[in-house]
Amino acid sequence: MIPAIPSIPSIGAAESSGAAQFASPGASAGTAAGAASSSSFENILGQAIDSLNGATNNATNVSLQAAAGNASVADATVASTEADLDTQLASALASKAVSALNTIMDMQA
Repeated sequence: MIPAIPSIPSIGAAESSGAAQFASPGASAGTAAGAASSSSFENILGQAIDSLNGATNNATNVSLQAAAGNASVADATVASTEADLDTQLASALASKAVSALNTIMDMQA
């Protein structure tokens, strides 16, 4: 017998809880909440990573539901494609960031 598939948490809840993880280690919970409302690079990057993780988890859950006959194959395909595109975007951004860092490091002082 196939075990029950847990419900899919909302991405908004994952982003709000994930943004607090990226606060500086010495920051209190109040400071983390204040930092989450600003649009610093650290928070934007944290939200993007959480969004990628959410899309991947959603694709996995929908695929499992489709395999169990509880979701359509079309929904699984769409979720899988979204996760794949998000992963490709993250990979391209990481490559560009490394390239930009190498360019900066090669500059003469």
